[in-house]
Amino acid sequence: MRKIFALASLCLALLFNSHSQLRAQDEPVAQPAEAVAEAVAEPVAEPTGSDSKTPTLRPLTVTTGLTDGMLITGTLLDTNSIAIKTAFGEAAIPLSEVAGIRFPSAEDTSTTIVMLNGDSITGATDVKFVNVETSWGHAKINGQSVSTMLFVPGLTWHNSDSLGGKRWTLTDQKAAPPNTAAAAGTPAPPQIGQPVPGRFPNGQPQVIFGR
Repeated sequence: MRKIFALASLCLALLFNSHSQLRAQDEPVAQPAEAVAEAVAEPVAEPTGSDSKTPTLRPLTVTTGLTDGMLITGTLLDTNSIAIKTAFGEAAIPLSEVAGIRFPSAEDTSTTIVMLNGDSITGATDVKFVNVETSWGHAKINGQSVSTMLFVPGLTWHNSDSLGGKRWTLTDQKAAPPNTAAAAGTPAPPQIGQPVPGRFPNGQPQVIFGR
């Protein structure tokens, strides 16, 4: 009787142990969040066609005046701004806003940049080369040989003395020159120290040489 009871107890124990092992296998095992978490790929913004490409320089027509008096007209290449150092600091001036540039000469040791709105900027520049595409080919001009650059046709340079020294401005070639009469045929008023035409200072005739 005891043997039967012991055998029954052993069978129950084995059955309970097997059931526990099967239950443990069926239950999901908890894993770290980092191991089960799947990496979510974030969409990467692709650069648009306009951002991925280098901005195209707008072609500028320029008339370049050389120190020997020669003029070269064509399309400016390789640049769309000019760096200038002024008393207030350095600046990069876009050439699309510039009417003309006059570089240092024997009369003036500074560069004058005249803007389209009439403002002028004076300072120091260091232009190594000026590349111009002309009708007869490509011209690479040494910066020291460049006297002026005009981006607006029909303009001419004029200088005047001011408290700060010589000042350069641009005027239309069709405009009347300064100190001319408003009406055609009317003589301009005489300046100080200038004899009036038709009159003789101190009763003596005026002698003009070179005419």
